[in-house]
This record gives sequence, C-alpha cells and structure tokens, in this order.
Amino acid sequence: MISKKIKWILPMVLSVGLVGCAATEVAYVSVKNYTQGEYYLQNDQYEDCIAKFERETENYPYDANAQFYLGRCYLAVEKNRAALTHLKKAVTLDQGNPDYHFWKGLAYAANGQSKSERQCYEDALAIKPDHVQALVYMGHNRFEAGDYRKAMGYYNRALKKDAEIPQALYNRGLALRKLGRTPEEINAWKMYLDAYSDGAFARTAADYLNRYGNFEYRNHIIGKRTLTLARIDFEPSSARIREISRPSLDELAQVVVKNPQLVLHIVAYQKNNRRLAEMRAKSVKKYLMDQERRLNGSRIKVSWFSKPETVKIDKKVYRLDSAVNFLGQVK
Repeated sequence: MISKKIKWILPMVLSVGLVGCAATEVAYVSVKNYTQGEYYLQNDQYEDCIAKFERETENYPYDANAQFYLGRCYLAVEKNRAALTHLKKAVTLDQGNPDYHFWKGLAYAANGQSKSERQCYEDALAIKPDHVQALVYMGHNRFEAGDYRKAMGYYNRALKKDAEIPQALYNRGLALRKLGRTPEEINAWKMYLDAYSDGAFARTAADYLNRYGNFEYRNHIIGKRTLTLARIDFEPSSARIREISRPSLDELAQVVVKNPQLVLHIVAYQKNNRRLAEMRAKSVKKYLMDQERRLNGSRIKVSWFSKPETVKIDKKVYRLDSAVNFLGQVK
C-alpha cells in the first residue's frame, strides 16, 4: 500500500523533472511504450512483452504505460500477483486513466479479491461513466455475488453503448432467469441468438428457449456437430422462404458442403396440408443447392408429413403445426 504522502510526492517529482528535453524524452517513451504494448498484446507475444517492459520499468520507473503493459502481459500468462503489483503502480502514476483502474480490477479478480475488484470498476466508472468494459465486468462481479438486479442494471447500461456485447447479452438472460422474469428472459435469449447463433452459449440459449415452448431457434444434430439455427419461415401458405431465414440456411449449406460424407435429411411438417409440407421441403433443398453448387442432390434427402412435429423436452410435449427440422448423418 502506497502512503498518501508518497502519492502526493510522485506527481511533484514528475512535474519538477519534466522540463525541456527531459519532458520531450518522457513523452516519447510513453508513446513508444503504448505502441509497443498494443503490438505485443494484439500478437499474443506475452513473453517478449514481459522482457521488454521489465527493462522499461527499470529505466523509466515513472512511465505509467510501461507499468500498465507489463501488468497486462503478466496477467495474460497468469502471473497474477506480479500483474497486480504493476497495475497498481500504473494507477498510482496516472490516477485519471479509467483503463488503468479497470485492468487493476481484473488483476484483483484473478487474485480472488472481489471487493477490491469491484472498487476498481467503481473508480473507472467515476472517471468515465460509460466505460463499457467496466460496466460489463461490474455486472459480472454483481452476478457472482448473487445481486442479479444490479448485475442486470450494469449489463443494460453497457448494452446502451454497444447493443451486441456477447457477455452482457448472455448474462442478462441468466440474471433474468435467476429473477424469475420469464417473458423478459425469453426476449433476452432471442436477442442474444439474433446476434450470436454459434457456439456453446448459443446452444444453451436455444435450449432455454425451447424449454419454454419457444422454437424460434433450435439445435440440430448435423453429423458430429450441433448447429443452432433460426426457425425456417415461409411466406403465408407458400413455399417461398422468407429473407430472415436465409442466413441460417446459408450456414447449413456451408457445413454440409465441407463434409462430403454427410447426408442431410430435411423433414417438413404442416398440419393438414401434405402438399404444402412437400413443397417446403423441396424448396429448402433447392435453396441449399443453389447456394452451394458443389452439393450433390443425392446427399440431401427430403420427407414431409401432414401432421404437427412432436417435440419432447423433459416431461413436456410440444406440437408444432408448421416446422422444418434437419438431421445430418455420416455415411
């Protein structure tokens, strides 16, 4: 812990020393360290970064950027205590930089000190109230503490600045789930999936939706992969695929064409209208083949039924009057 006296002395030392050529040199060093630090981080060159900034912090102990990037690179290689030491120094040297406070918070988190972590985010937000990263991680901090209402508030503030932050979108859904606010939770999962429909989080979000009887997104077993796709919608009483459904079909076509051993089954359901179900199944097959000319028609099988699709989840049974399902099997 640095005493208040020393905190006041450091700026004085800097102000006395930063005159003439010395001031120019320190400014140059700071800019150079910023540029090099960003380069090391963007290229994942953490060991080189550490070696470089260990020298810089010895040669220029009052340069905040050198301390900052050394701390961040230590954090990247999970040397969390060393990271915290240098990020503390960066904050001491430049207490008005919200990024320094934020990263010091991450270092406290890595060291299991959640209260100190939270204080750092509060300090960052006091300087810059719309600091997006601090808002998101303050939300995480409050979520982990079980304060779901406050967590959601921070996520919402972050999303006002950037509507597609994945962690904020996903964790907001989890917070609403914890609070039992089901209609809002359902909407949150749809918003997440509208932005991010790939990966494990997307599969979980789709599962949550389906358990509530909402099938706007579903998980499909395509060979060894589980693919999360939006519901395939058509124009009323026709087999014309709506524009909103095309991105999912484009993704499906790419997955199928990349695996020549895969046979895709398209199954269409339309209650009391077998002809329309047939037209829709064939329309989807045609669309996929039009998108990927390398697709062999023999690898895409179609079937159709004039009854609802039955979906069983746990002990509940859902019947979808109109639906298209996909299953990929390896030959």
